[in-house]
Amino acid sequence: MPAIQRFATAAALAAILFTAIPVRAETMTPEATLQALLSEGGSTPDRFDAAFLSAVPFAEVERILAGVRKEHGPLQGIERASNGFRLRFAEASMPAAISLDANGRINGLWFGPAERLGTIETLAAEIEALPGKSALLVVSDGEDIVAQDADQPLAIGSAAKLAILVALRDAVTAGRLSWDLVVPLDPAWKSLPSGQLQDWPDGTPLTIATLANLMISISDNTATDALVRIVGRDAVETVTPTNAPFLTTRELFTLKTLKNAPLRTAWAEGDTAARRAILAEIADAPLPAIAELSPEATHSIEWFFSARELCQLLEQTADLPSVGINPGVADRGQWKSFAYKGGSEFGVINLSTRVVGTDGRVHCVVASWNDDVALDEQKLFAPYTGILNRLAEGE
Repeated sequence: MPAIQRFATAAALAAILFTAIPVRAETMTPEATLQALLSEGGSTPDRFDAAFLSAVPFAEVERILAGVRKEHGPLQGIERASNGFRLRFAEASMPAAISLDANGRINGLWFGPAERLGTIETLAAEIEALPGKSALLVVSDGEDIVAQDADQPLAIGSAAKLAILVALRDAVTAGRLSWDLVVPLDPAWKSLPSGQLQDWPDGTPLTIATLANLMISISDNTATDALVRIVGRDAVETVTPTNAPFLTTRELFTLKTLKNAPLRTAWAEGDTAARRAILAEIADAPLPAIAELSPEATHSIEWFFSARELCQLLEQTADLPSVGINPGVADRGQWKSFAYKGGSEFGVINLSTRVVGTDGRVHCVVASWNDDVALDEQKLFAPYTGILNRLAEGE
């Protein structure tokens, strides 16, 4: 699945900008430069380093800056932070980093995901008010703090890979597999991005641990399908029987093509046996091209989990290295440890995070959002990030 981990990694409003400043700018501080860039008319081509503009056109730089101004309004303050700066707006804050060269030109500028200001209660209300369907679960030390449709299964995209990780862990615990077992990359496993392994040479030796790390940290779809085949579809379905038959990503993409609309209808109307027959029918189908996929929402072909189920999967996998590589939208510096997986596709976003605070408290925050149109991810990322930060602050 196209992942938020990009959601992933999140998936965050981020850009690297390199800027040249007029002659007067040699006395400008990084804070003053940020202030200028986020002021109307303050972003001009003569501020930008030529080397950067050759890679990122000024129009793209201005689009990003204009988007920040439009979304959050006038900049109200800048504070120094451990990783750079925090920009303060009327109803949001945003991490940022900037560096200037010897001539006062910006040679690096980064904006992180915005955080909506407010209490956990008001931020949860923003998520509940999203169009379409949404669910939110906030648990602290086993106690529900917020539970909005937390037991309602929704499409979650690549966050479903947590179920594969649980099945893999069970297989390793039972002695059927080992983390250091080496397997050759089978071309039959190859899927569409996200990921890297679809471009690697056939036969490349890979450990089971490597496949797990790639599946979770960068949502590698080929690694995902490899593990479904190695662990066994039935083992994954033992973890999540409501998603039987459990789709590989390659099967999912095949069913999401324009030409397979009749099969999607049959899938939606069919029982488990009928769906297994459909998978048998497409078993030898070639991997579709991205251009062949339906441009519209196809939620009938998905993986469905409730927010509470995802918290349980995170709890079962929290000590595995795979979930501790990519923090998603969480600030890793705020937490003793984290476990994260997200997912996204057209009309689907999920963020699932388990964190342990410096005080030892354990929190799980899961949010899912489904609609039949393209989603503005920042409308979920911003309040979700705010909830994590309120928990870090001890609210």
